[in-house]
Amino acid sequence: MPADVYSPAARQLDESALWTLYEKNDFIGIEAEIGRRRSENPEWLPSEDFSGKLARRKQRVEMMAATARKDWMGVIEAAKTLDVAIEAEVDLVWMLLDAYAETGAKDALTKVYRGLLFREGDKRLPDQQILTTLQKSTRDFSSEDVRKAMGVLAVSPMLQANLQPVELDLTRKDIADFNADEKRQTPLAEDEVGKLRAVADKGARLEDLSLLGWYDLKLKAPQNSERWFKAALANRRDEENAKGLYLSLAAQNKQDEAYAIAEDYIEEFSDDPEFLMNALSLRFSKPDQPDADVKTVTAYSNAILATSNADHAEILAWYAYNSRQYDASKAWFLKSLDWESAPVRVKGLALSLMRLGEKADYAALEDEYRDIYPDIWAEIKIATPPKGRRSVAVETPVAVSTSAKGSATGGNGYLAHFKAKRFSACIKDISNLEARGAVSADAMLIKGWCHLELNRIADARNAFEAALGNSRTQQDAAYGAALTLLRGRLTDDAEAMIAMYPLSEKREREVRAEIYWQRARSAFDHKQYQRVLDALNARASLVAEPADLSQLRGWAYYHLGNRSQAQAVFTRLNMHLYDPAAARGLAVSSAVSTR
Repeated sequence: MPADVYSPAARQLDESALWTLYEKNDFIGIEAEIGRRRSENPEWLPSEDFSGKLARRKQRVEMMAATARKDWMGVIEAAKTLDVAIEAEVDLVWMLLDAYAETGAKDALTKVYRGLLFREGDKRLPDQQILTTLQKSTRDFSSEDVRKAMGVLAVSPMLQANLQPVELDLTRKDIADFNADEKRQTPLAEDEVGKLRAVADKGARLEDLSLLGWYDLKLKAPQNSERWFKAALANRRDEENAKGLYLSLAAQNKQDEAYAIAEDYIEEFSDDPEFLMNALSLRFSKPDQPDADVKTVTAYSNAILATSNADHAEILAWYAYNSRQYDASKAWFLKSLDWESAPVRVKGLALSLMRLGEKADYAALEDEYRDIYPDIWAEIKIATPPKGRRSVAVETPVAVSTSAKGSATGGNGYLAHFKAKRFSACIKDISNLEARGAVSADAMLIKGWCHLELNRIADARNAFEAALGNSRTQQDAAYGAALTLLRGRLTDDAEAMIAMYPLSEKREREVRAEIYWQRARSAFDHKQYQRVLDALNARASLVAEPADLSQLRGWAYYHLGNRSQAQAVFTRLNMHLYDPAAARGLAVSSAVSTR
């Protein structure tokens, strides 16, 4: 066997054109050239040397391409002729390991690891390849199993010394498992953790700093965790490490420093409204605190609305009341009462109504709650107005509810139309608000959904884009705009929208799945069959593939000349449910593959 299994052993003169195409990985060209030669001489066949190396090169190219696409089933299919116990090109087996790991094929994964690690004699892997394989195994097996394998394999002092990086990877895995398991409280052996601490002090890996930060925080050693998180953040801005630093500082009662972290990371923390709400509440819950800025007030308001948290709505309501922003305090007390009733919230609402001079609503409120909370009314009647001022206005939540007696406490006309699916009437009411200059971002969001329900694509897009400017409605507006763009087959614009305005994981998965479907369909219509597969593979990494898309996949394989893969797809479809289109695909691909 030559040193390079991909180079010709002794090229035949009449195969030079084939080898030229071979070097370019032009497999279609090779098939065409072979077909041309056989048409001239039906008995002619390429040499065994060429045929063997061609099959091998095809396998490598297919496996590498499938790996790049994350088409794990494609990797497994391409690797079906590999003998993992003797395969010399170990990187191909590593690709197969990744494919089995991603598809959850545990038994097959174990078999491949055994085939690589426990070879004997001249088939034994070099030490460096054993180390790399062991490092991969830390992803797929428990620390105990990997350490057992290491004990069997470490037969030489050199290999034992080189296993230290694998030991560190196992320590990282142990710490990560400990951090993730809420029930586990017993610390790991300090000898084991100490080795990682020594490495982390050198700052080579930010992941180590973060791991140790969360580990020490869980062990209630916030002074230590503060040091690790600060070291990590000194190298790179990161939301999770900032959360860890905030919690470390708060655990040491360093409230001002903790609040400064929350302010600095206010945009990143908005993705976790409950965390952000708790982090910002200090500024609003104590009268001796400095004024919150506009950004902080808006972020706190949005977090409360996102979580429907009655306690924090009450905190913001009192903040507004004590700074004599009575319209805002009324709205937030109403919100808090909607979510959970409490006497202090009724008291706050009553005081707000009193300061606004809304006597009828005050009387209705007292009539509703007098028997439920009898002790608060005497205090309310003698309460003196607050004297405080705040430099920043508290934003009033939109569409607050009505009281139990039915008195209106917020303009909800367009909402009633929307809930009743009277979309044209809803749009008319919001347009009237626009004409008066009183429209909110929330109303524009509703207007967008109404237009979309009526299939008015341009109007829906305009309404959603108008709601993008408010941080509270931004994510919902981006989602609506993306769906609108997809409805109009503006696929690239939809992708740009979600790139600019990130969505929740669930919504992004939904939108991207539709993006990839539209791209696959368009590519198929334009006979760009590899692009069809690329789009379908990307979609399959997000959601399950329905039968109609699997048919598209089968025909793409067929048109690319991958007859066996096309046949496999159509066979699988026919096994589950008979479908004439899938049956036709199976018949065509089977006829060609057996010709």
